[in-house]
Amino acid sequence: MRYQQSNSLGKIDDPLSDSPVTNGHTNITAEKRSTFDSVKEYFIDYTTNSNLHGLKYIGEKQRTFLEKLFWVLMFISCVLVCGSTIMKLFNKWAENPVIVSFAETSTPVWQIPYPAVTLCIETKAKQTKFNFTEYYHLYRNESTFANLTEEERNTFEDVSMVCDDHLAPTNGRETSMGNETIENLRRLSPDMNDIFLGCKWKDVPRNNCADVFYEVLTEEGFCYTFNSLGADELFRLENLHKDYNYMAFDHKNISWTLDGGYPPDSPLDSYPWRGSGYGAKAGLTFLLKAHAIDLDYLCKGPVQGFKILLHNPAELPRLSQQFFRAPLSQEVIVAVKPKMMTTSEGLRSYDPDRRQCYFPSERYLKYFKIYTQQNCEMECLANFTNARCGCVHFGMPHGPNMATCNSGKMACIKKSQMELVTVEMKSGMAGDDENDTLIGEAREVALRCKCLPACTSIEYEAETSQADYDWKSLFRAYKLPMNNDTVEEDALFARVFVFFKEAQFITSRRSELYGPTDFLANCGGLLGLFMGFSILSVVEIIYFLTLRLYYLLWKKKDSKINADLNNKRLA
Repeated sequence: MRYQQSNSLGKIDDPLSDSPVTNGHTNITAEKRSTFDSVKEYFIDYTTNSNLHGLKYIGEKQRTFLEKLFWVLMFISCVLVCGSTIMKLFNKWAENPVIVSFAETSTPVWQIPYPAVTLCIETKAKQTKFNFTEYYHLYRNESTFANLTEEERNTFEDVSMVCDDHLAPTNGRETSMGNETIENLRRLSPDMNDIFLGCKWKDVPRNNCADVFYEVLTEEGFCYTFNSLGADELFRLENLHKDYNYMAFDHKNISWTLDGGYPPDSPLDSYPWRGSGYGAKAGLTFLLKAHAIDLDYLCKGPVQGFKILLHNPAELPRLSQQFFRAPLSQEVIVAVKPKMMTTSEGLRSYDPDRRQCYFPSERYLKYFKIYTQQNCEMECLANFTNARCGCVHFGMPHGPNMATCNSGKMACIKKSQMELVTVEMKSGMAGDDENDTLIGEAREVALRCKCLPACTSIEYEAETSQADYDWKSLFRAYKLPMNNDTVEEDALFARVFVFFKEAQFITSRRSELYGPTDFLANCGGLLGLFMGFSILSVVEIIYFLTLRLYYLLWKKKDSKINADLNNKRLA
């Protein structure tokens, strides 16, 4: 019988065994050492076989500690540089995912509509019918005010709404029947025959300018527009009031849309009309006239003549905000340069606030069928003015339940326009503005506006030049009478040419700053440059963490089972 003896180191010698049997504490330490050695060997295996630059020097056994430390620091530095650069790219994309660039090819002008041309004469009431200057002094004088009839006072107040703002009497009517004001303005303002003497479109004379121009109601009163969409195509007529019409034109054969343009099979004479080329002979020419006896220098100031605006055919013009002048006895040359912005379909999935534009189906307007920033701002101003003043300017599209403002509310209308301009800035400031007077419905209406540009938009820039138009010398040269059924001796003329300056133009385009492919390529370029990283590097990491790890653990377990079986046989 054999006895086991314990030595001084705590080991128990077994004569039947070639190695000593450890106690519990020593066994655990050996097991931890074995696990650490396994992890170390596994890490060395990965670094030696990895295709990432620099890792193999860390795992090679013949390298000194200093060399390994150097390569560890270099590898970590490259990872940090790549990570910070990629985060900057991501943050830049997160802040503004849109980039505006020029299209690769130019766009011919016949692919877009010819600009809508709207003009207003500065004579708001013919002096031979209603002397505004005379009635201004009668109305302002307390001694003569009482002598005016109610009709004369109302007529003066109505006309003052289309004159300079400061002329509107603050003690006048605050609201009125919209059709009453419109009928007074229509009765007193010059009609088309008083304004147009002749027109040419694409160098073809028109017997009647009413063939190409039609009446439109604006904040400036009655004006005339060319190539604009008709009322059915522009307005949601079911939501508008029925007191009066904004347009005297209703065109049914519309083949163009703002978002889609002209269909490929649409004819060249589709409406809205498009230019067939560039230069004066491919554009619009019209001869305007006014009578010296009808000019009123109080209503619109010392500059007489006409206001003209070039705009998108799908927009209602606002000549009180934007215009250029065609003065009397002047010839004005207008060279048009289109500006078009399109948006890639890749941005459709983004929120409108991020891409900073609306696609047609994303923003509903109550009074307009077609969304543009101009139409949105006009509708927003109408709603805001109604909330602020309790009425709306007659030139703004509005619903049947809104009253029409008159001269007594002109100061409120003007103030509302200024408040609406600043409300977005105030809403973006931190904290509450103690001086903010917008409360209740008015503030809610203003904050709901958010009139971003349309994702497809067209604007027309005008380069103008002018020279004296001496029609009397021309008549004398031709020995024509200066006083006949068409031309009176006191007539004053202005001639206007509107045409495209060039046959093509460059379109701007919104697109993604980084699409999925672009972002992946940028990240891959950085990682490849600093670390030699590739998709196979990812596959390699996944392989070492899954398939190879499983195989090594299975092999180790199998070896342990075989060792236990051998020990049992020996026992």
